[in-house]
Amino acid sequence: MTFALRFLVISSPLWFAVVQAQNYLQEPPAFLKPCHLKDSQNNACLSSLIETIFQHWRNGVPGLRGVGSLDPFRVGKLRIAQRVPPNLDVQVALRNMTTYGLSQAKILNSTTLFKSGHYSLGFHVQLSKTKIKCDYKLRGHVLLLNLNSAGVLNTELDNLEFYLALKMKPLLVDGLNFMNITDIKTDIARIDKIRINLTNLFGGNQELERSANELFNENWRVLFDVLRPVLTQTFDTVLLDRFTKIFRFVPAKFLFQEFA
Repeated sequence: MTFALRFLVISSPLWFAVVQAQNYLQEPPAFLKPCHLKDSQNNACLSSLIETIFQHWRNGVPGLRGVGSLDPFRVGKLRIAQRVPPNLDVQVALRNMTTYGLSQAKILNSTTLFKSGHYSLGFHVQLSKTKIKCDYKLRGHVLLLNLNSAGVLNTELDNLEFYLALKMKPLLVDGLNFMNITDIKTDIARIDKIRINLTNLFGGNQELERSANELFNENWRVLFDVLRPVLTQTFDTVLLDRFTKIFRFVPAKFLFQEFA
């Protein structure tokens, strides 16, 4: 199996390299409750902290440029080239991708580990309902269908669960500690159902389009297993972008008691 993936995510130009005066959160909002990073029994606090960040800052972070809305979350462009004989050989370009449901993430479990100056955090994340809408261009074959089309893609995912591993270390800037994210990896663990609908698959032939979408939905598990690496890299890129910017804006003392 081979695949290639390219992203375009809007981000501010290297603002995180230097934290200047007033370019960080001055006072913590009431909903931020610092947790003990080194307390392995404090998982409930850490889980609640991450959920709170997603929920309260779903429309962006006041005072922080370059983050934008977390729910819905938008990606400008995504290109996929994947070949997995005999079911898939496609090139896909997605534009104006909008994802709904991230603010409702539930942390089912969390773990912490401190080693060699790095903190390793692990999260079991659940998204009960995720919706994705975008413009698409597709060329190649999927299952039994040869396709060369462009239109609108709508997808709904039920009960998506994934594991998130996050590594970070303290960064001292002007007397303040911030958390520098050094690595993020995700692994999709479970999904209960995918519903997909692509418009304009056969130049407006509604009967053929309906039959094709029925085929996709009947075989959603095959398609999901084939595209799992692509989805995993998407989560990695999105979460690295969000956590990096937020943790470089919010002083560590507002998040973790070790730095209070």
